[in-house]
Amino acid sequence: MRVKLGPWISAIFCAALAVITTVGNLWMYVVTGVNGSVTMVYIGFMPMCFFFVGAYLTQLRNENREMRTRLDALDNAMPHA
Repeated sequence: MRVKLGPWISAIFCAALAVITTVGNLWMYVVTGVNGSVTMVYIGFMPMCFFFVGAYLTQLRNENREMRTRLDALDNAMPHA
């Protein structure tokens, strides 16, 4: 399970931070009237960056597994001297 979640941990952590920041900024807006929308936009889009990195790492991991499978098949097919 750790191998499957590995590429996505940073995106999940960043999304949690984005939710915490958004709730904090909304609370600050309700209580004080100070608008923290610039921070919310920046923090809100950060999980997307980590999501795309996780997607790319997952693709690389799958390609690596496929190449290992092919290499093992070639090693088993060749007669050993």
